[in-house]
Amino acid sequence: MANTINLKIITPERVVFDDQVEQVTAVANDGELTILPGHEPIVTTLAVDVLRFKVKGEEETAAIIGGIMNVNNTEVEILSDMAELGIEIDEARANQAKSRVEAEKSQKTDKLDAYVSEMALSRAMVRLKAAEMAKLRRRGRA
Repeated sequence: MANTINLKIITPERVVFDDQVEQVTAVANDGELTILPGHEPIVTTLAVDVLRFKVKGEEETAAIIGGIMNVNNTEVEILSDMAELGIEIDEARANQAKSRVEAEKSQKTDKLDAYVSEMALSRAMVRLKAAEMAKLRRRGRA
């Protein structure tokens, strides 16, 4: 059995990540799961949350805004409308988006508008969480 599995994170705009990893930990809609090399094939939907994966013993993160994870014997493929690596996220911009959405959310009365605001807030929060985890990891290496 190999010590790594290929991880691909794909959005409609780009391939966010494509490399060998030791493990992938994702939050599916029905709970958290960790994929190791040789994992049984599965397909599951992903929650809006942080994806964690190990590259050469170092934990990396990505903000995943939902999607589908397909696992086979050699690859974990994540298809998402939006995904960003933790190191790519501009924390100041994410904080501004969070503040803007929180302010707008209090003014929404229509259920659909409130739902859209809630999703935007979830996106901002997961981006901030991924960025913070990446920052802590970088500090730990220094």
